[in-house]
Amino acid sequence: MKSVECLTARSLLGIYWLMGLVPLPPCSQLFRFLFALFIRCLWSAYLLVIVSTGFSFLWRTAGLSIGYISGTALFIGYSLLGLLLQLESALKHRSHARLMDLRFQSQLQMQRLGMSRGCKRALRLLLLIGIQLACDLAKFWANSRGSVSPVLSSTMPQMWLLRFRYVQLIEQVIEMNQRALQLRHSLLSLADGNDIWQPFGLDESRQLQTLRLTYDRIFESYETFSDCYGWGMLGLQVMCGFEFVSNAYWIITEAYRDQQLYLYVFNGATCLAMGTLITSLFWYGDASTENSRQIGCLISKLVKPLGCKRYNDLVCEFLLQTLHQRFVLTAKDFFSLNLHLLSSMCAAVVTYLVILIQFMFAEKGSQVALKTEKSPELQLE
Repeated sequence: MKSVECLTARSLLGIYWLMGLVPLPPCSQLFRFLFALFIRCLWSAYLLVIVSTGFSFLWRTAGLSIGYISGTALFIGYSLLGLLLQLESALKHRSHARLMDLRFQSQLQMQRLGMSRGCKRALRLLLLIGIQLACDLAKFWANSRGSVSPVLSSTMPQMWLLRFRYVQLIEQVIEMNQRALQLRHSLLSLADGNDIWQPFGLDESRQLQTLRLTYDRIFESYETFSDCYGWGMLGLQVMCGFEFVSNAYWIITEAYRDQQLYLYVFNGATCLAMGTLITSLFWYGDASTENSRQIGCLISKLVKPLGCKRYNDLVCEFLLQTLHQRFVLTAKDFFSLNLHLLSSMCAAVVTYLVILIQFMFAEKGSQVALKTEKSPELQLE
């Protein structure tokens, strides 16, 4: 199992590197630096071509419909988001290095406590990637039968760029949650062996101090994580919300018009692919908050009425720290990534979907009125 974890981690790291989702190497490594810069230039050129193609669709086409405008906006928006991710990974070199240092420090501190365990995340990540591949196969099948999207093949690289950014985020959040879970287990073992009516021991004080330092490292990891990937996460949530609104609108309009099975399959597979990634990220973000809450509950059991003031003050300070420094995933502090946000996104999708449907009926009414004006026979009828 450990070999699978190592192989998956190394393979994903190579994919992130080829997609420009990690910072540039230092200039001292000239060959790697130039090669990484060349890869970023290729991605930037590809994304700029996609953006220019999207704007050309808007300029050349007359009589634009709501569905066409939303699809083109989604086409352009994802390309601009890809450029943002390339820029963010290049500019956040210091934050990324700080995050790696904090993760390594927290791992070393857990090893001192004898609580270091492997982080089993390979199967979860491989399952997510497998779902994306299955959804893409369904989309290609539907597109070959019904010609749903003329730009499916050309936009597939940018879609996998965004998907692997999600996988990268989920991978690191799982690791941070694992460290927080190990900290919970350490506190639980310390609380189970705690006799509140006995004076504190020197080992207990040292262990508690180590646990508090570990909590500091984990909290700083969450803060640095939000700083390192914050703007990209913000853009991902905005675009994915727009993705759900657009695909739901296209499904409803297709049910209203032609009722083609292939379009249902295409848009349903798109929603499933992005929905699994968003739900996974929000699920693990919610688990982070739960770990922080459980840690705070365990610390209150460490107070010793017969202990010295210094030890009890350490417990109280640790408890106060958990109340003010919670493990929370945020997108540049605009919002927290948890299941509550997922429910809010669903409500927002329904709201904007109703607005688009109203535009659809208004568009239908204007088309009928235009046909009536051009056809005298229809006016007489």
